[in-house]
This record gives sequence, C-alpha cells and structure tokens, in this order.
Amino acid sequence: LRTKYDDEAVVFLQDWYHLDGQTQRTGLDTNPFIWIGNAQTFLINGGGVYAPCLGDDTDGLAAQLSAQCADNCSLDNYIKSIEVEAGKTYRLRIISGTELIGVNFAIHGHNMTVVEVEGAIIQPYEVENLDIMPAQRYSVLITANQEPGNYWATTSVRYRNTAPTGYLNIKYKDAPAANLTLDAAVPNHPAWDVTEPTIELEDNLLTKNPNSYDDYDILSTDPDSIRRIIAVGTQNMDSELDLLRWAMNNVTMRMSKVPLITQAYDAVASDSENTWPGTILPGTVVVPDKPPNAWNYTEPVQDSVGVYNGDRGFSYIPLTENEVVEVVLQNALALNGVSDMHSWHLHGNPFYVVGYGFGTFDEETDPKSYNLVNPVRRDTVSLLPLGWTAIRFKANNPGAWAFHCTQVAHAVMGMGFTFITSPDLIESPPAAARSCVENSLSPQAADDDEPSSSTMSTFEGVVAAASVLVGCSILLQ
Repeated sequence: LRTKYDDEAVVFLQDWYHLDGQTQRTGLDTNPFIWIGNAQTFLINGGGVYAPCLGDDTDGLAAQLSAQCADNCSLDNYIKSIEVEAGKTYRLRIISGTELIGVNFAIHGHNMTVVEVEGAIIQPYEVENLDIMPAQRYSVLITANQEPGNYWATTSVRYRNTAPTGYLNIKYKDAPAANLTLDAAVPNHPAWDVTEPTIELEDNLLTKNPNSYDDYDILSTDPDSIRRIIAVGTQNMDSELDLLRWAMNNVTMRMSKVPLITQAYDAVASDSENTWPGTILPGTVVVPDKPPNAWNYTEPVQDSVGVYNGDRGFSYIPLTENEVVEVVLQNALALNGVSDMHSWHLHGNPFYVVGYGFGTFDEETDPKSYNLVNPVRRDTVSLLPLGWTAIRFKANNPGAWAFHCTQVAHAVMGMGFTFITSPDLIESPPAAARSCVENSLSPQAADDDEPSSSTMSTFEGVVAAASVLVGCSILLQ
C-alpha cells in the first residue's frame, strides 16, 4: 500500500459540546431525564466554527453570544487546512472521534478510494463520499487532480436529523491567495435518514488476502461449534433506580470501580471448587446469550414484553480461549418509538462482519446470506436503525475486553458488557491495574452506588476531554 501514495495526513472528526462531560452525565442520571442534545460545533483536526460567531443567527443566539465570541473569529483563523500538490496522491487517515453522531465525509471535486479499515487492507473501493460512525477509522486515497485552489471537505450528519457542519480546507500548493468563504462550492452529501449509502459501502468493504490472517479459519468453522450470542439492546425506565437506562438482554451495564480483569484474576485464583467459566465473580452479573423474552423488534418493547429492567451491575459474558463466537447485535425501538443508529466497539479482538439486515434476525434463514469468503475485518461496526449486524471472532486473547456502544451517552446509560476470556490463563495483573482504586484521592463510592460527580468514569473522561479543544468561540469549560 505504501507505494500507492506520495504523502499522508490525518483527518480527525469530532463533535464539540460547550457543556463538559460532568454536566452531561448529570443530566443523564436525572429524573426527569435531560438528553445531551446536539453538539454546538463540529471540529476537523481541532478546527471549527460556531455559527452564531460568524453571524449565522438561525437560532437567534448571535446577539446574546456576541460578547463570548473570539475577536478574531473567521474561517481563515479557525478552519484547518491540508496542503496538497497537484498530481500527487495522498493517504487520508480518517478517524471518527465523535461523541454522538455518525457523519458523511466528502471533498468537493475529488473522489476517494477506500483502501484500509481499522488496520485491515481491503480491496480498493472508490466513493464520492464516505459514511463513518463513531470510533470508526478509514484510510482513503485521493489524487490532487483539480485546478490549484481551495476545496472544501465537509461533513453532514447521518441518522440524526440535525448537527453542525464540519469544514476542512484542501489547499493546493501555489494556489492563488484567497480568503476562505462559505459561498464556495461544497460537496454533496446524502440525506441524514437514508440507509443506502451505508449499505453500499458495507457491501464493498472486502478484506484483501483474508487468508493472511491467523483467525481466517473461523469463517469455515462448523456452524454447530460456533457460540452464537444474540444481543438485543433495549431502553428501559429502571424502576429501582428511577432512571432511563439501556440494557443488553435485559442487563444494564454499570461501570466497575475495580477493574474487571483484577476481579476475574482474583476470583479464579481463590475459587478452588469451580473452574472457568464456572468461577463465581462476586458482585457481577452474567449477561445471557439470548434475550429472556423475544419479540418483533420493530414493535415497541413496552407493548410486547413490558419495560422491566431485569438486572444491573458489572455485566460480563464468560468465554474460553479459542472459542469461536458470533454476536448478532439486534436493534430495537427506544421507549420514544425511535430506533437509533449505534456504533459498537470490541476491545482486545478484531472481528469479521459476516452479515447484516433489517427487521428481526432469523437464525434459520439469515445466516445463509453471510459473507464467509472475504468479509471486512475490523473492531468497530455500525448497527443501523431497525437492523441487525452479525460479527464473528476467535476468543484467542485471554483477559477482560469491553464491548460497548461508542456513543458515550448510550454507554454510560448501560449499553454494553464485557467479554472475560479465560482469566485462569493470564499472569497476575500489574500493580498499576489496582493503583487507581488503592491510591485514589477521591472517596470511593460503594459498589451499589450510582456514579456521581465525584466518581467520573473513563467514558466521562473522554467526554470531558472533548470540551477543551479550540473552536471559534470562548465558551470552553
């Protein structure tokens, strides 16, 4: 691949909220529930514009915010540029660091060729624009084959009805001097709610030389020996917590104050009666392989099986080393009747995306449509509204590996769980794995306490970090 391009650049995408992560989390853990809403600005490589500071008074905020806008607020000062030279080809490593939204990325006048997905080389596929969901990463090749000048690269929102636009300037070397303007031509993007662009992209993400990977054999494994987990995400009004939560197979994930890897190691080391995976991990909840109650997932859960949230806690699914696991992520309607897009990330194990579809997954018929020849191998996959997505991996990495929705608000509301693979085969975790708990300057909440402002989780830290990047206003926390 390195011989196919002359130079490379990173394109980092991020939705930027004026509220910090602590404040957002407080709203999620409140009744009445306060949703985080839409970001105020979209940043590309740390640069972005807050519309009211440029005179866009669509929301009627320009007058009241004028004193909070930077004196030098302009496109030229706050939009980042990538310089290219006519005739050369560039590899853009596009990274989605968004907190909530999926986006479509495009460059005016320039097609892109997708060549790599999260570390896997794929068969080259040319696109005019690219759907990218939270935490996903793509490498695309572009050739600077236009007249020297400034060309807008922009983002538009996917699967939510509104969000700010992101801007990046593709600047040709030796282009005539000119100030950036929003009146210049911008690329075309699909409507926010159409699924065809995502489906077409997914259909054409095909691993190149799949047999070069040491886990390729799982694509031809006897189906009867594969452990299939159907993970249904539902929204619940948790009557015990009196909070709106997400659950997977009726279990809401909680953020453990003690790393699950140390809990698992200590449990298998001290439990002489039970061998893994029968070892008991005190204070945890095992997520079942199938939902306790199945229904037509295109219908409201409250009309089908009720809104009872079965359990909550430090949730996990036990695996044994080299077990072949297939996870079918099944989308459903939230309590408001809307089916969201979710982006799922697995730590510790890459996986093959073997299939996807819409409606309720059928174990008898849907696997017949799987791609078991050259599916894309990645670590973050999108789950479309009212759809299902099937992934397959080999549990060949003993340890505790989080599997969660990458939209931070969904994760802290409970959408996820942990795969714990053969902790009896790992060495003692390093002392640093326990140091945060043992040496914390903050009082540690009891295990049955809900997170509070004094017990910020890793997920919240990611959110908080997003609020210190530079934008075109001075509303930073």
